[in-house]
Amino acid sequence: VKIKKYRYSKNYKVTYDKKCLQALVTIPKYIAFKSGHQFAIDNIDWIYRQHIEMVPSIIIEHGNLININGKEKNLIFKNDTIDSVTLDNKNIIISSKKASKHGLVFFNWIKIKITELTKSILLEKFQDKNIKKIRISNSFSYWGSCNTKDSISIDWRLIFAPDHVLKYIIIHELCHLTEFNHGSQFWSLVDSKIDNRNFSQAWLKQNANYLYRIRFS
Repeated sequence: VKIKKYRYSKNYKVTYDKKCLQALVTIPKYIAFKSGHQFAIDNIDWIYRQHIEMVPSIIIEHGNLININGKEKNLIFKNDTIDSVTLDNKNIIISSKKASKHGLVFFNWIKIKITELTKSILLEKFQDKNIKKIRISNSFSYWGSCNTKDSISIDWRLIFAPDHVLKYIIIHELCHLTEFNHGSQFWSLVDSKIDNRNFSQAWLKQNANYLYRIRFS
């Protein structure tokens, strides 16, 4: 648990940092640290529940198991003359020309897959729109984002979610190119592009912490 004082804080507050895997207690500047420590103790049950949902981390390394598109597969690292990623019924086989570069090969493959899918959806469902940049993000607070410069971001962990979930997030962000808000017109536009978005939203709500546990190191 980390305790910090903030000049403009008026109340005690506890949050859980899923990236750093620690709780953060913020207190007003004039409050003693021991009071912040006691506040953490008073909320230890909540902190514990948040923490156990985030451990153990699922590290992308040889021999570990990981779910991808609803199926559990083995991660297999191989040394080869080419960089490649192949999937079969039981395995994700990551081949690298250089030792210890398998993670980078896999991450680059993920970026390519998400980018290709985004461009395909754009061409199929948003013919009147253009994207200047597709970013692959590593956020622990949002799955996707869009800015006014026609650039969108998609979290790389979504490659491990079912296809319908990844497609929903991509469509969600592409719809922001037209409606830069979450009003009724925005949701009507989303619903016109994809069926049963509620199913994808429910999956993410239930499985978000599993995805956040996936890390390259």
